[in-house]
Amino acid sequence: MKNLYRFHIRLIPLIISVFAMGFVANAQALEGDAAAGEKLFKTNCASCHKLDSKLVGPALSGVTERRSLDWLKLWIRDNAALRASGDADAIAIYEEYGGAAMNSFAYLSDEEIVNILTYVENPPVAVATTTETPGPGQPVADEGPSPVWMLVLGGFFLLLIILLVKVRNTLRVVKGDDPVALTTEAAAYMRFLMKNTGFVTLFTIVIGVGFLNETYWYLMGIGVEQDYQPVQPIAFSHKLHAGDNGIDCNYCHSSARHSKTSGIPSANVCMNCHMYVNGSEITDERGNLKYGGERSPEIAKIYAAIGWDPDKGAYIEDYEQKPIKWVRIHNLPDLAYFNHAQHVTAGQVECQTCHGPVETMEEVYQYSSLTMGWCVNCHRETEVKINTNGFYEHQHDALVEKYHGETITVEKIGGLECGKCHY
Repeated sequence: MKNLYRFHIRLIPLIISVFAMGFVANAQALEGDAAAGEKLFKTNCASCHKLDSKLVGPALSGVTERRSLDWLKLWIRDNAALRASGDADAIAIYEEYGGAAMNSFAYLSDEEIVNILTYVENPPVAVATTTETPGPGQPVADEGPSPVWMLVLGGFFLLLIILLVKVRNTLRVVKGDDPVALTTEAAAYMRFLMKNTGFVTLFTIVIGVGFLNETYWYLMGIGVEQDYQPVQPIAFSHKLHAGDNGIDCNYCHSSARHSKTSGIPSANVCMNCHMYVNGSEITDERGNLKYGGERSPEIAKIYAAIGWDPDKGAYIEDYEQKPIKWVRIHNLPDLAYFNHAQHVTAGQVECQTCHGPVETMEEVYQYSSLTMGWCVNCHRETEVKINTNGFYEHQHDALVEKYHGETITVEKIGGLECGKCHY
């Protein structure tokens, strides 16, 4: 009996040690980079998953408590192979979501998967936004004189002239003279002014400068489409997709990282999500179902374009697909060369720098003027990330030596050379 008691006493520390080692191992496994994980999550996962609620797939918060790290790596990389191996959990999840297979991410390394899971379990805390001074390239409020104020000023001077005429007439009456009509007085003033060479010269200069100024700004505005907001064939909300659901811009506009143009996503990209999300769950401001539990008429336009039968959950055979005729918003002239990959990948420029807070826009509009002056100003003020961007690694030492601690902007690496944009 004593031996059994001693055995139990010795077993307790062993059990505690095993559990402690398990917790330590788990903690070490998730000591990843949450910031890097957030970027990976938005690029690869946000189209189907949210952290705190179900989207296409389940909410991911707490997933590391429900599944082991090794199992999650197998599931993320190739869930089809995991199901084929007979894994009961993998098969159960597949059946729970009606046979909807998750994409495989075989290209993700162990470190990247750990980074994603670290972000999932430790998302950044949202902070209150504050009003900031517009940064490089951002539009600022026009502080020039308003046409309304010009009219008010003109009306004030006209009223002043009328009052002066009234005062002069009052003085005439006091002196015993007859008052003069307003039109007669005005005509006399005009004759006097027209004979005054100095006034005529000054008036001509003012009118000429004003005309030239208006002509200049009219010509400068040709082709500038700031605030242009056309009605699109489908009421696509960037606020819902990029803002509320946190989908990375590059998921839909994937070519922005690799080519000159950002590209308009084809309907099959939309179907990655809307094969399962038909909009019937959308609610209004009061929490009521917006379409009475029926499919969204906007999402139905995608189905009609690509040939998807939502009732059968399958593509229609021999269907003649129709294009979605999106209206282009941002359109630079042919004389200017702009490369998205050069800015997004090499320069690590955020989309919002040029396109504004797209994640808050229900309907996208042209946020910036995109004029030559706007681009030049951005190149003068934007700092090159030579310390963190491997693209500039071979230039780092030479630039640091040349500028001796100065802020290295795009201008200093040739960003204002004419041939960079015009050739």
